[in-house]
Amino acid sequence: MKLKLTKGRVALSADIATLETILGGLPSCEFIDFVRENDGAEPETNIFRIDAGNESGVNGFIPVCKIVEEMRHIENLPEKSFPIAWAEGGNYVLINQAVGGAVFFWDHERPDNLIRLGDSFLAFLELLKPFDVSAVELKPGQVKKAWINPDFLKSLGE
Repeated sequence: MKLKLTKGRVALSADIATLETILGGLPSCEFIDFVRENDGAEPETNIFRIDAGNESGVNGFIPVCKIVEEMRHIENLPEKSFPIAWAEGGNYVLINQAVGGAVFFWDHERPDNLIRLGDSFLAFLELLKPFDVSAVELKPGQVKKAWINPDFLKSLGE
């Protein structure tokens, strides 16, 4: 993985056992190895490709003890699937054990349309790239207008 992680800790064995019970089997070894060192980790600002016209980023990896709670927030969650990360915009990254541990993107605006990101947890981690805002180049005329909250503007003293 090419990203720096912070705030990760060791997942408790009891939390892993609870997840195993809910799923009816142990999640992939790759995922378990990751949470044994990086449970709840926060990655540096990042980006990953969802499809040809769409990208997102991971805001944080869901601690194992919160996965079951987060499952309740996901409409049409496939059987043997569970969320592993919070993605930008209220979306999730999921692992589907029924599909060999493949990783999918779940968009809250299109909950029936899971998009496959990788065949495994490690393949997904390789998709995460550091995001450098200075690399974004806007062409003249590309931005037509922008709105700034007047209260925010006042807070800046302008």
